[in-house]
Amino acid sequence: MNFLRKWGLRPLSLKGMTYLAILMAIEIIVGRFVIGSSSVQFSFTFIVIALIAKWYGPFWSTGVAVIVDFISTLFSGQPYFPGFALSAILVSLIYSIGFFQQKRISWPRVIIVVALITVFINLILNSWWVSIIAHTPFSYFFGVRLGKNLISFPIQTVLLYWVLNNRTIQNLKPTIFK
Repeated sequence: MNFLRKWGLRPLSLKGMTYLAILMAIEIIVGRFVIGSSSVQFSFTFIVIALIAKWYGPFWSTGVAVIVDFISTLFSGQPYFPGFALSAILVSLIYSIGFFQQKRISWPRVIIVVALITVFINLILNSWWVSIIAHTPFSYFFGVRLGKNLISFPIQTVLLYWVLNNRTIQNLKPTIFK
């Protein structure tokens, strides 16, 4: 049972649920402000996802990922594609494994986590999902998305390191679990 508790599988306090709902709303709102086309987009939702993963762990963050993916798709007016929900789950899981219950996040930890998400989720898995939806060869989207990810990798790394180690943000952490 300690293993499950270690990974965030325990009841939330009322304050913890409230913060989680606020973070979900922020993620949905921030996700509406994207830069780029439908196949290559950049947004700052990764910061909110990383905070949820750091504070709530894999159990709660992966559940939130599915819910936010579904709600965001409804707001976008696009048809729902479950592959992106799988990507969202994996991103939350990687962030959780890297950041949950860590007091201070090191540069190597942030670089490894962002690199895993960039290569395996953003470049490979999401390019594959977009190629399926658009009925276009994978290599086309991989090439287009490679440039975007080469630019966004250092930006995400620096921003995550700064946000996750920021004293003010750390002091915002609610009393999440009962």
